Amino acid sequence: MPDINELEREMTEKELSDMWKEAIEKSLQEVGELRKQLNPVPFSSPLWEKYHGAYGDVREDVAFLFCPKELVPKMDKIMRLDFEEKEDDRINFDNLCENLSHQLSFYDATYLVLPYFVLFLEKKRLEEDFRWQMRILLHAGVILSTELPGEAPLVRTFGVSEEKVSEEIQESYQLSKEILREKAKEFITQYIEEIKEEEEEDLNYFATGLLAILGDSEAANRLMIGGWEQVIVQCPECDYYDEDMEINGFGDIKGIEAKIKPASSVIGKWDGKNFDDTYVWFSNLVHDLGIEDEWKLPYYYGTYTCPECGSKGVLMDWMKASE
Repeated sequence: MPDINELEREMTEKELSDMWKEAIEKSLQEVGELRKQLNPVPFSSPLWEKYHGAYGDVREDVAFLFCPKELVPKMDKIMRLDFEEKEDDRINFDNLCENLSHQLSFYDATYLVLPYFVLFLEKKRLEEDFRWQMRILLHAGVILSTELPGEAPLVRTFGVSEEKVSEEIQESYQLSKEILREKAKEFITQYIEEIKEEEEEDLNYFATGLLAILGDSEAANRLMIGGWEQVIVQCPECDYYDEDMEINGFGDIKGIEAKIKPASSVIGKWDGKNFDDTYVWFSNLVHDLGIEDEWKLPYYYGTYTCPECGSKGVLMDWMKASE
């Protein structure tokens, strides 16, 4: 097959556009049943001009997820400090993820993109492509960690709320999260040994992102922001803000032990199927994956005592409540 750059030189803009549309539509037909179920916003919709990521319209980035690798055009990296050699389909994916998770902020384009993320995951599942499934779930978790409760779904332009997200889009988005949750569980069960072989940093992001995928985006957000090291905590009773925990984090183990009574170990008490108790399944998964920060979890889910007023509470709960 001719090189895509050669094709771009030889074909008109319309011919190229038609070629990509045809190829993308054919690819999407491979997951047609799930597509009908999720009912994603079509690429022809003007809504893509309103629902933006950090760098603007993400429609083409999403569409090119489903373009055959050999037809993906030349891509420029958004992340200029990423010096790893990557093929254009990977750059396109990375650009989309950066658009949706820049500075761990939530962007309304996520409402439109998540159904396509699930379709892309399903496509790679059918292809039995472990690497891409791992990559999609890792970044889906990071993206979902930016969605915090308490805010009505709104479309925003330059930070100003314009209108509520339609019920149809909300339904598709919520269903996407439910399906993503089940597919993540299936992936863990099927590929746990392969997952263990991943690099430590990727494992950390993957496990933390699973917190968001499986329902606790706040906990995932706090762990990602602090890098499993710095702790943002404020007493809900007296408003005492613990600057030492923010600055020194787990580097000051004596200070940690003076303020936090760690939760009891639950290692070995998970059946690998029940995800109702976050501390139980998350602790065991992190343990199984061999993540070095495992020892911190009993403290995150332990009892923190406010140095100012003596009030007590689960550290993670207070972290999630802190602004």
